[in-house]
Amino acid sequence: MKRILIAIALCITVTSFATERKFENDYNIEQSKFNSSAEESGLSLLNGKLAFSRNDSIYQAEIDDSLDIKEIVFVEDLSKLGIEGTFAQVGNTIYFSSGGDLYSADLNNGTWSNPQKLKIDSLSGGRKEYTGSSFAHRRWTYKIKPISGLYNPTVTPDGSRIYFSADFENGAGGRDIWYIDRKENGKAWYAPKNAGYAVNTSADEDFPFLAGDSALYFSSSRTDTLGSVNIFKSFMNRKAKMLAADFNSANEDFNFVATENCIFLVSDRNGNRDIYRPGLIVLPPDTVATDSVAIDSIPADTMLKDLNIIRKDFNTVVFYFNFNKTSMISEYEKEFEYIFNFINESPDSEFAITGHTDERGSDSYNLRLSRNRAREVYNKLVKMGVKTKLEETGDRFVVDGLGEQNPEIKGAKTEEEHQKNRRVEIKKLD
Repeated sequence: MKRILIAIALCITVTSFATERKFENDYNIEQSKFNSSAEESGLSLLNGKLAFSRNDSIYQAEIDDSLDIKEIVFVEDLSKLGIEGTFAQVGNTIYFSSGGDLYSADLNNGTWSNPQKLKIDSLSGGRKEYTGSSFAHRRWTYKIKPISGLYNPTVTPDGSRIYFSADFENGAGGRDIWYIDRKENGKAWYAPKNAGYAVNTSADEDFPFLAGDSALYFSSSRTDTLGSVNIFKSFMNRKAKMLAADFNSANEDFNFVATENCIFLVSDRNGNRDIYRPGLIVLPPDTVATDSVAIDSIPADTMLKDLNIIRKDFNTVVFYFNFNKTSMISEYEKEFEYIFNFINESPDSEFAITGHTDERGSDSYNLRLSRNRAREVYNKLVKMGVKTKLEETGDRFVVDGLGEQNPEIKGAKTEEEHQKNRRVEIKKLD
């Protein structure tokens, strides 16, 4: 029976890793329609399905064909355990934090119960407290170890190792990712070990999520984020790398998890901590979506012609596109020579490459089309040999699309007006 449970857990985690890889390229991360005015957090896996907390209650989610939550079920027994943050499951055991200490609970007769504090070497089973008195407060408390608590555990498929976040002394600085290994007797755990400098920095690292045995996802507030807290990925022995755009933003992005067929994360990019998940997969360049305006419905003589292909301002270059197109045509080569020189004139500057569309077609399709346009321009510049990295700041380009959200001409009616909205802007940021 034990072997069966381990096999199930392994299947879940390996499948999760494969699922994440499916969304590494050509995706959109969208806000779940199931979010509420309360904060959603504590994303975890329960029997391979998404679970989360809302108002100190834990729910399990059912996912529809659009990769969004379609309904939730209140999980009463888990809600009674006092779980803080995330939890991790292996077979009939879950691991979680409560009161800043790590606990396990078992599934008995269909109910999660009997929580037990983990016995961890050097921690006396958790944080040991001494109580005394003081003139000002009558009572005082201090911890035997200067830590703020042990939080957000994730576990290997065989249940032999738990990763978690804590602010131990002798770490890299701030909150780090640590791990403990189960002793041979199965009843206690060895002293915590730091996950190392491939993962941890002097900033805060938190919300570890283990996919398989080696792919570790976590959040970090290190200096090379997009602005606040972002999601990173490490294979333990290699330096962690930040996940690509869309997974991350200039706000807080954290608590990444992968179910059997989808990935989820928490972000406050819209002002509230909500659940985000992939939207529709981005179409390859020049692919016409079924919900777009059909290319055949636009007469040939309305294609890009009399409009200048490129517009040059002091710190911005605007590059126009034909209807429903992302690919470059040979006549644009001279224009790209100008763009290339425009960028090379400022070798230490950063640039934003932003795609736009006209207002025809669905919002989701136009967003994908605009991003493909931006990527097409960027890829062309890379092939021409433009420098993509800066020594101090890292990536030199921010590549994104806004769909029809920021037209040059609002409420465009004529084809000439629509043409001015189909563009990529290359803007110098400093």
